[in-house]
Amino acid sequence: MKKGKVFGKSQLTVALMVIALGGAIWLNTKYLPSSTKYLGETSYVGNSSSDKAVETSAKADKDYFAESKEEREKARKEAVELIEETLDNDNLKEKDKKSALAKLEEIAGRIEQESNIETLLKAKDFKKVLAVINDTGVTVIVNSEGLTSSQTLQIQDIVTNETNVALANIKIVPIK
Repeated sequence: MKKGKVFGKSQLTVALMVIALGGAIWLNTKYLPSSTKYLGETSYVGNSSSDKAVETSAKADKDYFAESKEEREKARKEAVELIEETLDNDNLKEKDKKSALAKLEEIAGRIEQESNIETLLKAKDFKKVLAVINDTGVTVIVNSEGLTSSQTLQIQDIVTNETNVALANIKIVPIK
């Protein structure tokens, strides 16, 4: 560096990039629609008749959570019975038995994780909650008019602590 030179080309380039980034953030906040109050809330484009259909489908029936849990338990029970029938087969190879036992352990682990998530979220004042864990991630369905950013963070924190699933693989669905 030469004596007496305060700013070089690289320092000016970094300064211009920081100013450009600041301008982009300012423009984004200025022109962002202010109608979205809650994190994850969406607005639909279309005529009024389709909006009514969307609103109706997003509302939960009185027993939505209970029915969903019953269906989940029924599907799991069938899967476990199928695995147990497979294990009872005398012609089954050791490798296949280990695979079937691993699948049983996976199902049991998911049941425990879903139960823990639901219990912890109920403790955080979410009245009706349904957690669904699958191979690609976790979906949490919450009875809510809309979620604040702090509520969303609470849900994400509980799910990541219980399952070690990345935030990108967590879906939160608020329903009325």
